[in-house]
Amino acid sequence: MKYTTKADAPNILLITIDALRRDHLGCYGYNRNTSPNIDALASRGVQFMEAISNGGFTASSFPAIMASALPPIEKFGGKTILENNITIAEIFKEAGYHTAAFHCNPLLSHFYGYQKGFDAFDDSFQRLNRWRVRMWIRRKAHLLGRSMARIVHIASLIMQPLLSRALPRPIVSAEEITDKSLQWLGSNSGNFFLWLHYMDVHEPYLPTKKYLRRFSDKPVKQKLMTSLGEKRQKSPGKLSADDIKTIIDLYDADINYADEQIGVLLERMGKRLENTIVIITADHGDEFGEHGVFGHKTVYDNLLRVPLIVTGPGINMGIMVKGQAGLIDLSPTILEMVGIKKPGTFLGKSLWPSICSGQAIGEEGVISTVVNDRLRQRRISYRIPGWKYICTESLNDGCLLGEEVYDLRGDPGETNNLYGVNNDEADKFELEARKKIAQFKHLKAEGKTDYEKAAVKAKMKSLKKSGRI
Repeated sequence: MKYTTKADAPNILLITIDALRRDHLGCYGYNRNTSPNIDALASRGVQFMEAISNGGFTASSFPAIMASALPPIEKFGGKTILENNITIAEIFKEAGYHTAAFHCNPLLSHFYGYQKGFDAFDDSFQRLNRWRVRMWIRRKAHLLGRSMARIVHIASLIMQPLLSRALPRPIVSAEEITDKSLQWLGSNSGNFFLWLHYMDVHEPYLPTKKYLRRFSDKPVKQKLMTSLGEKRQKSPGKLSADDIKTIIDLYDADINYADEQIGVLLERMGKRLENTIVIITADHGDEFGEHGVFGHKTVYDNLLRVPLIVTGPGINMGIMVKGQAGLIDLSPTILEMVGIKKPGTFLGKSLWPSICSGQAIGEEGVISTVVNDRLRQRRISYRIPGWKYICTESLNDGCLLGEEVYDLRGDPGETNNLYGVNNDEADKFELEARKKIAQFKHLKAEGKTDYEKAAVKAKMKSLKKSGRI
């Protein structure tokens, strides 16, 4: 299929910010001035009020963003998804756009196929750092089979403190990502599709004094920042209220830094910005103990509700679109903006009609996943406006470990589990959700590659031969 754009097609600048909570942005009601540049973009364009990520973890969310694909149900299943599906970058390249990506997230690196379709792809893995070493170990271990991979994984965890001391931080600053992007733009004329992924809001939260002073009335030494990061990972129950406040101050300061760099980028783009549609979103948010955990390993709304802002030529100003939209809809929307028909593999729908009219989106449900390899569990959620269902399953045998049902209209914090409660409305939704998740799993099974099917068949043959089945 040959992809072509309309004659006056705009450029596309896609900015994704790792672990950014929507409720920590001013344009989504936050009472701190963390995001003046993002807020200004929202006021000049369209803001989606109920954008839902398809994953509570980077590896779960990005296949939906870049390939409009259903999220994986294995921790690193995104690699297979990208191998078997065309990405938005490939489509833009075929349509004659210059394409580039700049970031430093290992889960979005060439190890997992995210370089597909990009003329320039800088995932910062050219330099030796602790993430690069861990990814190399993980990749080699994967080739050895599950049992050996677990042994290597445990060994790498034991070595992690040594790697952390011996090798530099893997995070590349937003300033460096911005500078690289501007250099690339300066050497490429014509239409472009540019994707930037900022990691500064992701843990560990290590803002400089300049930004921290805007949110904290006391200095925080880097040693304390590091120790709080370790405590939130290893002993979250020991965090005091003051500790949590400090963590949030650090987080907000990091948002402010990333926001400032977005302002620098847009200002230095000059006249090229006039024909550029700018899209800002996040792969997921972060939790600060709301469900007894910190970080991003669940599918609660603190993680799944993400910002989604669109502005640029042809985009109405000051529009707030109500209704639920999944990030699986993002790539089809971008393609319609430039006049490209979406490929058959894209499963999302275009949100362009809502962008044009400001009218609410339909009531389609959104499937989201997250895999916790350490606990050998996965969580799958089905969300519609007002309701959420979550099931937790064992990765070892697929056994159902738990179910949750939430009425988001009266319980937006998801604290009152209605599963097993005598509630007709909740029971009806629960049946719908189970059906949708069963359909999702069926589609995932149908989408397996010939290689995967052959591997499953060989495994079954081996088990039969050994007498285990």
